[in-house]
Amino acid sequence: MTAADLLLVNGRVLTMDPALPYASAVAIRGNEIVHVGPDAAGWAGAEVVDLRGRIVLPGINDSHLHACGYGLHRPPFCVNVALGSIEEVRRVVAAAVREARPGAWIRGTGWNPGYLAECLADPGRRPRAADLDDVAPDHPVVLQDFSGHTTWANSAALAAAGLSGDGLLHHGDQGLVQRLVPAPEGGMIAVLRDVVAELNRLGITSFTEPGLGRGGEEAFAGGMGSGVLTAYAELAREGELSARVSVLGLPSPMSGASVADTEAYLAGLSGEPVWDGVDPRVLRVLGVKVFADGIPPSETAWMREAYPSGGHGSLCTHGGTDAERVAELDEILRLIHLAGLQAGVHVVGSRGIDAVADALAALNREHPRPDARHYVIHGQFASKSALTTLGELGYGINLQPVLQAMESGTTRALFGEEAAAQEWPARSAIDAGVLTACSSDAPVTGPDWRAGVAALTARDGEGITLEEALRTYTSAPARQDFAERWKGTITAGKVADLCVSGATGLAEITAAPVELTVFDGRVVHSC
Repeated sequence: MTAADLLLVNGRVLTMDPALPYASAVAIRGNEIVHVGPDAAGWAGAEVVDLRGRIVLPGINDSHLHACGYGLHRPPFCVNVALGSIEEVRRVVAAAVREARPGAWIRGTGWNPGYLAECLADPGRRPRAADLDDVAPDHPVVLQDFSGHTTWANSAALAAAGLSGDGLLHHGDQGLVQRLVPAPEGGMIAVLRDVVAELNRLGITSFTEPGLGRGGEEAFAGGMGSGVLTAYAELAREGELSARVSVLGLPSPMSGASVADTEAYLAGLSGEPVWDGVDPRVLRVLGVKVFADGIPPSETAWMREAYPSGGHGSLCTHGGTDAERVAELDEILRLIHLAGLQAGVHVVGSRGIDAVADALAALNREHPRPDARHYVIHGQFASKSALTTLGELGYGINLQPVLQAMESGTTRALFGEEAAAQEWPARSAIDAGVLTACSSDAPVTGPDWRAGVAALTARDGEGITLEEALRTYTSAPARQDFAERWKGTITAGKVADLCVSGATGLAEITAAPVELTVFDGRVVHSC
């Protein structure tokens, strides 16, 4: 008999490995998978788990998840204002004020003008400071929208920041009030411990933290700042980080990426947190996040199609004209590419995505670099030609299927039925050979991968099969992470990261609970 530390037997193992797609048993020794097969004959384990027909997947990899920002957007740090009317938001804020210390800041998240009854009844109506002032006259209130791109503040918060106005702050202007919000008790380490434990309960063993650095100091109440990376490094060094975290650095805020910021970030990479004692398979900085444009609801995504207002949005890189902004984007991507890093580009609008695809193609011609794996983040309105370009380059797209399900009505209102049918193009991307990974973008949506899989498979046209959907949360993100040789499938020799569903049939997988999570060979969640 050969010794193992953990044996999983009598299961339905979906390995995501084409060489052996299905198995019934998995043996683990230390932090490594040492056997995958029809049975565990010949293996003796100190602990045996009888799966009783339950489905086993590779550990889930949420490839775009603002984990610290998500933690800061939940109680006790934040109240939920993802509600159906401004009046409901007022009531929630009033209740928070009653429980708060005198003068304490009230933070909330989740409101969406597309769901607020007053805004639906009057398309010109938007939340405003006056809506909050009478329920919170002496408490500064900052309520971030569902996307993270707009903050609704009351007059007390505006006054604290030396501002006036209607109470809506967009993109980088949000930082004028966000920077004033006090740090959480216990610091970012306490937030991360709590969030990673929740992710483990969902079967998540890997995720990408998509933007930490100077450009994020005022985003998500500091949840994208440089100090978060320091907190991750400390947890990893102490062996307390029970997930594998891939990080994109963030030189510039979402209000505008610049060449100068990118140059400064690249020059200072050696000054990042001390990495001694940090396992690179647990925490790594893989690349750089670039905000290229905004989002459709605020008419800041750069579209070929006109918004109802008649505008088209624009890139949010520095520059006074479209040509100057494109030139700034091109140079930012060139710097990242030549530094040997991965570029993850937030770009949503059809014209913006074309500009990014064109820039990446030009870089590949002028400065060939094998296997760079740059990728488009969101890519909501990617054209067939842009997807073809990305596929030919071997590059990727990172989609958020739950956000598509949430926002299809907004797209119809802005651009019509055809645009809604073609947005977030999972089917077209896979068919074009684009490395297609899916994610939650938490806190924009919740971090439950099962909702994403359900949204992907329920869709007509751009929908995909269940197996394809599961790959977008397992093996495809491993490729995005340059880690497919050692994670992402259940294969002997790879790290022992596993997710055990309560489902015994594939049709149940999006509704069944996660009953066991194994990270690095040890059980980190069991129920």
